[in-house]
Amino acid sequence: MAARQESGVSVSHAGGVMFDEVIRVVGELRVLSALGLLGLSFILPLTIFIGRSNIKNVRQKIIADLESVFRIEGQDHDQLIPSFEFAAYKYRALPQGPDNTQPSEWRAYFFPVLVFIMVSFSGFLTSSGMLLGKDRLDHFQPLFSGMTLYGVDGVTPMDLVHYQLQTVAVLSFAFFGAYVWSIDYLIRRISNYDLSPISFLRVTGHIILACITAVTLHHAYMDIAKIAPEGAVGDGVPELLVAFLTGFFPKLGLQTLLSRVPQLQVRRIDPRAQSFIREYPIDMILGIDSAIKFRLAEFEIEDVQNLATANPILLFVETPYGIYETMDWVAQAQLILALDLDQIEALRVINVRTIFDIERFMSRPESRPRLMQALNCPKTDGKGAVLLADRGITLENLESVVQAIGEDLHVQRLRQIWRNIELKLSLDLPQVLRDRALLKAGRMPLRPVAVEDMADDDSSSGLAQAATGATPIRQPVPAE
Repeated sequence: MAARQESGVSVSHAGGVMFDEVIRVVGELRVLSALGLLGLSFILPLTIFIGRSNIKNVRQKIIADLESVFRIEGQDHDQLIPSFEFAAYKYRALPQGPDNTQPSEWRAYFFPVLVFIMVSFSGFLTSSGMLLGKDRLDHFQPLFSGMTLYGVDGVTPMDLVHYQLQTVAVLSFAFFGAYVWSIDYLIRRISNYDLSPISFLRVTGHIILACITAVTLHHAYMDIAKIAPEGAVGDGVPELLVAFLTGFFPKLGLQTLLSRVPQLQVRRIDPRAQSFIREYPIDMILGIDSAIKFRLAEFEIEDVQNLATANPILLFVETPYGIYETMDWVAQAQLILALDLDQIEALRVINVRTIFDIERFMSRPESRPRLMQALNCPKTDGKGAVLLADRGITLENLESVVQAIGEDLHVQRLRQIWRNIELKLSLDLPQVLRDRALLKAGRMPLRPVAVEDMADDDSSSGLAQAATGATPIRQPVPAE
């Protein structure tokens, strides 16, 4: 009998030990899961900083190689064209310390990144279900309960739990949408190399705003559905889909809430402003396809106006496309921005694509009538109706029209880059190098002589050539 009692005690003790072991293992798994979610919260900021450092190093090397191309010769060593100075400033302009070293940026980034990690970790914990379960949602909580079930007769504690679980699901999907938006936003910041501590504060604020807006929409939707189902916001649309989209665009959620309270809409948009809204897609540019359009969108160049005002040197440094390609795209965009689509269509018929093509046409007297005809084409609404039959452009005022287009500051910048590269190319031509060698040897370069000039006096021709040869020739600067 005593042996049986001892056996029962040992079995119960073993069962208690096994139960304690299970509890310990489960607790360890929850701790490991929480640590994994904490590590997941660290991954995005760490990846962003590593990518930013790599991009900076690569682009600094490209800028150093380009410096010899865009240096103005005959001036001081540091005399560069402004467009290149802006590009160099973007990647070199950090203030120097007393020992000629760059100060650390970690102090400025520490607190914003820490807040972002804490908010991300809280979102991951909430979405995993470890933070909020049925045992913690069996009582009234203002954030998850709202006022939908408060004071309603016949509501059981289980109904309250189910409703609050729905709110947690809405909150989780809104967090996922906002977190995906944050990834896209931070990647754009390192692509443009304009990441700052404010960037992390902005994505943190975006996540918080999106989650609160989605939860408020959830409570408002349930209230409206209970009172008038046919007038419910988003009736028939899956609620989790709406929550995810609210994470991406919290302002749309706020506008939906404001539409229910029109008294709060103080500022109203003038209906006439809609007629001024014009957006020219970037794939209007010859040479830009869907893949290039997607790549340029990383740098927030999503329409023709953004491209027309872009710095082609920065585009070359920050994208895999060549300098001539980026300059051609910017020149096309500037022409499209200066004229309307009817004129652009007429100009492309005569092979005028860029802002410089129209200037070259203007410089040739025989081409001016065709240029005038293209620019003076009727203005339509895009559907065939003529809005303006005659624009008033004639041969007499054609030059002033073209000059007005070319006086834009962005066009002048592009022209300076164009001429600088054109000069560098001309100095590297074999004929120019041979002529320079002859001049250094004290001999006259050989020039092709036109047939009608054969009767000219040889001595006067020689003097003219000598005068031409005496003109200072700029020496090419070898690429570093």
